[in-house]
Amino acid sequence: MFLKIVILLFAISFALEFYLHKRVIKGQNKARKTLYYTLTGLCVIPYAILLILSQWTNDESALFSAFSSAIFILFLLHFFWKLPLTLALLCSSERRRWPLRVAAVFSLLATVLIAYGTLWERHQVRTTHLTLHYDNLPEGADGLKIVQVTDLHIGRRQATKRLLERVQREVMSHHPDLVVDCGDMVNAKYNELDSAAMAILGRITAPLGVYTVLGNHDRGDYITDTLTLPREEHRALLVERQREMGWQNITDQSVALPVGGDSLYLTAINYPSSVEKGSHGVTVTEDYSSHFAPLPEGAFNIVLAHTPTMWESIVAATEAELTLSGHVHAMQLRLPVGPRGWSPAALVYNYWSGLYEKGDCRLFVSDGIGGGIPFRIGAKPQVVVITLRRG
Repeated sequence: MFLKIVILLFAISFALEFYLHKRVIKGQNKARKTLYYTLTGLCVIPYAILLILSQWTNDESALFSAFSSAIFILFLLHFFWKLPLTLALLCSSERRRWPLRVAAVFSLLATVLIAYGTLWERHQVRTTHLTLHYDNLPEGADGLKIVQVTDLHIGRRQATKRLLERVQREVMSHHPDLVVDCGDMVNAKYNELDSAAMAILGRITAPLGVYTVLGNHDRGDYITDTLTLPREEHRALLVERQREMGWQNITDQSVALPVGGDSLYLTAINYPSSVEKGSHGVTVTEDYSSHFAPLPEGAFNIVLAHTPTMWESIVAATEAELTLSGHVHAMQLRLPVGPRGWSPAALVYNYWSGLYEKGDCRLFVSDGIGGGIPFRIGAKPQVVVITLRRG
């Protein structure tokens, strides 16, 4: 989906350039034309080249990450300066100059927001506290504290080591009984989870354990050279690295967690194979009954499902008391409108951020830590602390 959005931005950019050339640039002298097209080329051409190269390479180096992020931000700034200028020229005339002033203000505001989201907000961590009450919660689980993280996206243009350290400190500051990760630990390849990241994340511990599930980026769908690294081998190597740092990948499994003299169950479901690479917002219609058949009748069950589009199928298969998901990131843009806020994600997903309820079943969608673009506005990286209460 990210690629589709960028292609759309490129198409609009070319249309804007055609109009501006015809309306403004065509009548300028040679020096001004040269300066204009040089600056435009520096903003657009490098990112187009990077986008093409990224389809054939999986370079995880920090230098490539920083360079590609900077080029992408230049491309966005170019777009948000040219778009309002074009609209203003369409509306202005000899007597009406205010559209140009509005365009200048809008462009300046866009520049400030992009700089803020790139340099500041995407590096901050916010914590959401949630207390959920259940009549059927085992007595031994009363007061159980679960910390959820998701979508670390370690790798190119994603979570930095400094951000991972902030997440680790924040998670451990709440003394969790259980830590869960809802997938997309890496961006493309298993070796993005390098020794430095493993050392940081390995310091996250909990009495009941740290559990994770595979997300769509963890499955190897974004590996270009599958002859050198088959997807099955990639998944096995990623799970092995998670095991080495003390995290248990329980994809398509259930585990019983002892709480006092009782037990509650944790079930992790693989990202659905029926959803194609890059598909977003598609409601999953798979039958998950077999995943829950081994559980005792009346068991209190927590489900890890990377994408919230799986929730309706989960609820149809079992009365899962709590499902935890990520995947959406609130598209890393949230406006302060209404109790949940508003994001473009609301146009694509039925469940995109926060708490949702269907009868006694609840879903919480975290905004995650990393993401596909190097900024966040109104949707800071999120750590979720959930306390379960009986009654």
